[in-house]
Amino acid sequence: MNFVERIQHIHQQVPAPWLIAIAMLVFFFAFSLRHKDDSRQDQYGSSGFPQYYMTSVETREYGPTGSLRYRLTTPQITHFQIDLEGPSQHDYTMIESPTMEFFDEDPSAPWIVNAREGKSQMNGELIQLIDDVEIQQQTRSNGLVRITTSKLDLLPKTQFARTDKAVKMRSAKGQMTAEGMEADFGNSQFQLKSQVKAVYEPR
Repeated sequence: MNFVERIQHIHQQVPAPWLIAIAMLVFFFAFSLRHKDDSRQDQYGSSGFPQYYMTSVETREYGPTGSLRYRLTTPQITHFQIDLEGPSQHDYTMIESPTMEFFDEDPSAPWIVNAREGKSQMNGELIQLIDDVEIQQQTRSNGLVRITTSKLDLLPKTQFARTDKAVKMRSAKGQMTAEGMEADFGNSQFQLKSQVKAVYEPR
């Protein structure tokens, strides 16, 4: 039985409405698979695979006077190049469990920033930290200062950070919550944006 005869046989056995329904299901699944492949290409580049990865990574950035400005450590980075013909501003690097230390005039008390995942964009000018973001500093005067949020945008070269997500800040003096924050790690200055609530603990 050739292909045409098989089609005619199916048409005789299956009512026309069912044929239309089967054809629509086939079209739907084909479209869904193609859309999934297109989304994967948009996320990971046209190849669908990282261009390279490195393990046990540590990078350091120094200021004009030679002082250490920040240090980044991570178990692994994975770099994705969107255009296989060459690098572009759309390339990005995924960072596993990043730890960043920002130093000011007192190198013994850096601001330490941790997250579950990071995404470096714009050739490292912007690092987006995602999930379980924690910022802390241990000093003699204020004790341990700890800040938590779900997402943080970092500009490492200027030691500046911002978020529009919920923020919780806790220290020996009490606890503060807010929606949104800007932080200057180089000068240890923080600005809580809105819905600020504070609870002070007497000592």
